[in-house]
Amino acid sequence: MPSIELKFTPLEETVLRAICETYPIDRAALRTQLSTAKVLRRENTGAGFYTDFTVDRASSPAIGGERLRAGPTVRVKGLDHGMGFILWLREGYAHQLEGYSYGESTAEILLEQATFELLHK
Repeated sequence: MPSIELKFTPLEETVLRAICETYPIDRAALRTQLSTAKVLRRENTGAGFYTDFTVDRASSPAIGGERLRAGPTVRVKGLDHGMGFILWLREGYAHQLEGYSYGESTAEILLEQATFELLHK
């Protein structure tokens, strides 16, 4: 079983930063929550990935509204069509980042070390 670091990868950090910028109403709370995040698990599903993490719920108030925040499109080396992202909230607190490909396999891509470019927010 591969080891899991307690921090986000460069790809995850870039995507999460872009999501924070996309949602100005939630920006401060999301930044605060994510600054306390500890990664619990990563899974490359072959169609993308899931990164599960925990945040300190005492660090900020819960975020209202939809339970997801859509992320940017990112070009990832090894994928012709890039990836999209969703930050999932549970009871108003960030808990999972989902990355998904557009019909391509991510099975052979080491997402923790992937070369990437943010295309748009």
